[in-house]
Amino acid sequence: MDAIAMFNPAMMNPEFAKMFDPANYAQNFQTTMQKMWDMNTAMSASMQAGKQNMEIMKKVSTTIADTCSTCTEKQFKYAQSTMEDCIEAMRELGSAKGMEEYMQKQTQLSQKAAEKAQSCAQEMASYWQKAQSQCSDIISKQMMQGMEWGKQGSQEGSKRSS
Repeated sequence: MDAIAMFNPAMMNPEFAKMFDPANYAQNFQTTMQKMWDMNTAMSASMQAGKQNMEIMKKVSTTIADTCSTCTEKQFKYAQSTMEDCIEAMRELGSAKGMEEYMQKQTQLSQKAAEKAQSCAQEMASYWQKAQSQCSDIISKQMMQGMEWGKQGSQEGSKRSS
């Protein structure tokens, strides 16, 4: 056994020895370079997909944050308006002459308050539906892009293997 083989037992492996066989050197080099290229392409695609996913999450988060902000503002304005309406209602009820007029005014004010609450709730629901639709569109576009990248990668891989 020569000194090199004793130094590293892996060098006795026939596959390792083939790497330095002049007859196989060009083919081995080409195969190695192709594997490195494939790995680089896969890593690049993975990094691109990661970057795209971050962009998508940013868009979705922004959409949700904007919707929360808008709805919070609407709720605050509704609460402020409701307090003003309560003060006005107390004035109106205080000016009622007799129980019948008091009850009539109370019914009208209650109906007005319920309509206002329903309108506010419908407005907020429409904001959330719009946000949900936007988020679904953003995510579905990303999924379609991912499927397209997968298809392209598969086609490139099958071209190389043939």
